[in-house]
Amino acid sequence: MSQEFLDSEILADFFVEAKEHLETIEPNLLELEKSPENLGLLNEIFRPMHSLKGASGFLGLNKINGLAHKAENILDELRQGSMQVTESIMDLILSATDALRVMVENLESTGVEGDVDTAPIIEKIELALEGKLDDAAPAVSPDPVVVEEVTADQDAAPVESDASIAESDIGNEGMTTSFRPQPDPNFDNTPYLLTTVGEGHLADFLEEAQEIIENLNRCLLALEGEPEGDDELINDTFRYFHNLKGNSGIIGFKELNALTHEAETLLNNVRKGDMPCSQGLFDLLLAAVDLIEELVSKVDTESNKVSPIDTSVMVQMLQKVTEEGDVSEVQGLIENGSKASADKAETSDAKGGEETVADISSSDYDPEDVSLFVSTINQQLESAAIALKMLREDAGQPDMVDALFRTFQTIQNSAGYMGLDDIKEYAGRTVGLVDQGRKTDMDFTLMLDILDQEFAILKDMLLAALEKVSGAAAPDPTKNVATKKVSPAPSKPAPEPAQVEEVSAPAEVPAEPQQQVSEKPAPVASTPPAPAPKAAAKPATPAATKAAAAPQAPKVKASSTIRVDHHKLDHLMNVIGELIINRNRYAMLARALEEGHEDVHVVAQQLTETTYAMARISDDLQDTIMKVRMVPVQSVFSRFPRLVRDLSRKSGKQVELIMEGEETEFDKSVVEEIGDPLVHLVRNAVDHGLEDEQARIAAGKSIKGHVWLRAYHKGNSVAIEVEDDGRGMDPEKLKQVAIRKGVITPEEANAMDDREALDLIFAPGFSSAEKVTDISGRGVGMDVVKTNIKNLKGSVHTQSEVGKGTKLTLTLPLTLAIIDALMVQVAGDTFAIPLDAVSETTKIDVDKLSDVNKRKAVTLRGEVLGVVELSELLGLPQKEDEREVLPMVVIQDNDRRLGLVVDRLLERQEIVIKPLGQYLNNFNLQGLSGATIMGDGSVVLILDPHEIYSLSTQLGRKQETAPIGAGLPPTKA
Repeated sequence: MSQEFLDSEILADFFVEAKEHLETIEPNLLELEKSPENLGLLNEIFRPMHSLKGASGFLGLNKINGLAHKAENILDELRQGSMQVTESIMDLILSATDALRVMVENLESTGVEGDVDTAPIIEKIELALEGKLDDAAPAVSPDPVVVEEVTADQDAAPVESDASIAESDIGNEGMTTSFRPQPDPNFDNTPYLLTTVGEGHLADFLEEAQEIIENLNRCLLALEGEPEGDDELINDTFRYFHNLKGNSGIIGFKELNALTHEAETLLNNVRKGDMPCSQGLFDLLLAAVDLIEELVSKVDTESNKVSPIDTSVMVQMLQKVTEEGDVSEVQGLIENGSKASADKAETSDAKGGEETVADISSSDYDPEDVSLFVSTINQQLESAAIALKMLREDAGQPDMVDALFRTFQTIQNSAGYMGLDDIKEYAGRTVGLVDQGRKTDMDFTLMLDILDQEFAILKDMLLAALEKVSGAAAPDPTKNVATKKVSPAPSKPAPEPAQVEEVSAPAEVPAEPQQQVSEKPAPVASTPPAPAPKAAAKPATPAATKAAAAPQAPKVKASSTIRVDHHKLDHLMNVIGELIINRNRYAMLARALEEGHEDVHVVAQQLTETTYAMARISDDLQDTIMKVRMVPVQSVFSRFPRLVRDLSRKSGKQVELIMEGEETEFDKSVVEEIGDPLVHLVRNAVDHGLEDEQARIAAGKSIKGHVWLRAYHKGNSVAIEVEDDGRGMDPEKLKQVAIRKGVITPEEANAMDDREALDLIFAPGFSSAEKVTDISGRGVGMDVVKTNIKNLKGSVHTQSEVGKGTKLTLTLPLTLAIIDALMVQVAGDTFAIPLDAVSETTKIDVDKLSDVNKRKAVTLRGEVLGVVELSELLGLPQKEDEREVLPMVVIQDNDRRLGLVVDRLLERQEIVIKPLGQYLNNFNLQGLSGATIMGDGSVVLILDPHEIYSLSTQLGRKQETAPIGAGLPPTKA
């Protein structure tokens, strides 16, 4: 490879390091020949060879990389003891070292690796690895190195095309070109191990790869708007492909390395002016970026393995365009082949995993594996049902608990073997529950309700997967368990009853699939898309649907690092220094008290001063830590230009995305969670919000629709707006649709105001779309948006005007850790109200209360304000004594206000937010968002102002005869 577009400083460093590595390897090899049993020497040889392979891969020096990789392989076999050190193997490694030295010297002097023939050496190394090394073996054609491997596929014998190629062929019958890229017939999709150096190397690679993918999308979309091309953007795009190629070469990610190499070569022609920028070129490169993103997603950080994808079709297309300098021959393939896969991806994403089950068929698995899997799961489901039934009758049966544990463990192992990752994870969590119960002294009866729910969800997931895997209806094997007469196991451990054997015996079944995993891993690898996990997330019952979504959460790969300005770290160190000084001062004061050197009042004064200093330092420390955690929302916004571009083309609408406030900073935990809700909102804005071109022209609007994505600070919160200039939403139409779909009753619709009618879009299953598209319209998504925002302690506000457009505003806290709150007392208990939601506090005279629509209200500075007892909303006992003056907190939910009557107003305080926990969340505690721990160790519940306002509205409708303010003192005449 030429040095033409490599950084000279990087190359100079490479030459120095490569020579040092080779100088280290050669004398150690000679020493190893004398002491073959010296493992330390082998390690000393392996490390520089590995470093040389990585560095050459980073620079795209494929010839050096290929030979160093082969030499590293044989050294690794020697290290593991799989091969013996012999004279012929030493000669072979030395000859490889000599060839590497010559290529490095050629590269330094002439700029190319030269015509060094590495094929015979590579061939002999492969023979040695197979145990067939023969010095007289004739030379054969060289095995290609990583980058050349895919190039050779161009001349491979034609085979049946995959689905996407077949579609592209159909769509291009009229094309005169004969170019038809073919998948690699010899492609092996077995997961393989990536080469990493040190802990966290793979995680760092994935994080940098995601950042590069975002930058590639950004640059290519920007270039689309520059018909003549922007030299700086082209260079940036080239550099991103080059960096990703180097990084993938270091870890041995062959498919990614080959793909990025071809994209980089094509970009190099563009930046040299040998090829013009065009829409077709950008379409091709964006399709390549999509494939790169899919490749990166196949990396498993736990096992350090990657499940490869055949990239040969895309590689051939890139090569063809590079050679011809023209995109026209592959244009149809891009539009049909890549569009087909994009449609499939978008459809499955929009459906929330509803149809991914259909992608699984029995043809994807070995029939023997399917048969074994079906029989095993049926046995285990029946066994689990019997065990749960027996434990219901007598929970004090350790044998039954152990059998239940083994049963769920068998389900977990079997699902993992078949590639059903979500079922495996869900079963694993159930195994953990049972294991926790059997290892503690708690009464197992307390766990049976939870385990029944878990088993019902898991069973629905398994039956759905069985139906798709086997291609036949999957009957419920537990139907007859309820009618079976199962006698409980006796407390005596002596003769074990038949029922216990019936449960525990099938639990040993996983031994067979586990053995086959090592012998025949093909069935697992034969399903690269791994659609099964999403399939399992659609159980039959609504309750199961909600709960089964949980296992998908761990799939999200969130970044585990934050980039921090070193000035912030310097300030943090200074604050820590002050903290240590103050700590020492406390120690001195304690010693002064013990020894009696100082009067008590003097020590008390100094202690007070020190406490004030500690408060100042802790505030500074908290503020600094918060600033360190803040990251710009740009990292989330960056994905939307590409999304809107694709949606625009798919829907046939001209759409312009306008982003504002990308520099606005959020807490990292908030930024990681808002991506998916925003995707749903932007999809809806493009698909439902914006009209088609004819409708816009008829309405007197511009043909191009606009979607705004804004972020800005709003007091102590942050707001994100998604706005469109489309058709808007009609509240009356929304009510009619909701009545038709059974979401609300006609009576409830009549009582609703326009704001509440707009909020109907967040009801589960609600959709006002006249037709379902691949983008949206199924009523899946907006309720998820509201749930996610609620989990972030935020709120959603909807504004819409018919014919003008719609705006949805997400209001989110700056941080999920520490907030300012107003402490109030109600019915003897203390509650915290987030200060952001408190408009004001006041005290009102009882005689100023009036009745408005059967509810209590007060006129406060010219505004009629609804008033409600907080104790009534929370179902707490109310004060029966008559009060003349009522302490009141006025809360604000967007632009709506409500007066909450409390017993006492306490103080403003900073509190640390703690989640309620999974157990309490199961009870759907309305009006509460979390809890905090006070200085005395007591727990105080935190109120959710948005839900409190909703509760007051609901309560007012229910109590027409007894108004919501019935607990308040009566108004005076």
